[in-house]
Amino acid sequence: MAIQNRLTRTLGIEHPVLLARMDIVAGGRLAAAVSHAGGLGLIGGGYGDGGWVEREWASAGNARVCCGFITWSLAKRPGVLASVVAHQPAAVMLSFGDPRPFAAAMREAGSRLICQVVAVAQAREAAAAGADVIVAQGTEAGGHGGPKPLLTLLPRVVEPARRRRWLPQRASSTGHHRRGITDGRGWWNTRRSARQVSMAIAE
Repeated sequence: MAIQNRLTRTLGIEHPVLLARMDIVAGGRLAAAVSHAGGLGLIGGGYGDGGWVEREWASAGNARVCCGFITWSLAKRPGVLASVVAHQPAAVMLSFGDPRPFAAAMREAGSRLICQVVAVAQAREAAAAGADVIVAQGTEAGGHGGPKPLLTLLPRVVEPARRRRWLPQRASSTGHHRRGITDGRGWWNTRRSARQVSMAIAE
């Protein structure tokens, strides 16, 4: 049974499940599996290796997949974003940086903008860029994180997003599902990395 809410309607998916865009782990096969199951599969574009992204895009076949990047690294390789939006993805995710320089290209391609933030200032930048979805990540998620835990960060991130009443918000806490967190609507990440379609598994 499909689970519908503002997030699913915004992204055109059946269930409110997004694959975390983990660099070199979230490849085309895993992204395709999530999309085929009714969620949104994101290829982990990470630091902007254009050749890797294109290979993984091909491995996703005809699945409706998207892609995500570390924003400050993408700024050094803007051509990678151009090659991704040429695929006309349903969405592109930009993490941990100012998305405003890239927002226009995504709008022109008809792609939704998902922004992952670890600080209130980043949430304000995402809202200013017209982000369709803002993902708040607390320090307990690991990886590229800020100093604040999600339970402290999330209420403060919601405020700039609330000024755009149409904007869905999500919470990211790797391997844990609380409200935003506790109701199970969080990321597929650590637990799903054990699946055979994940590139975290050695051949």
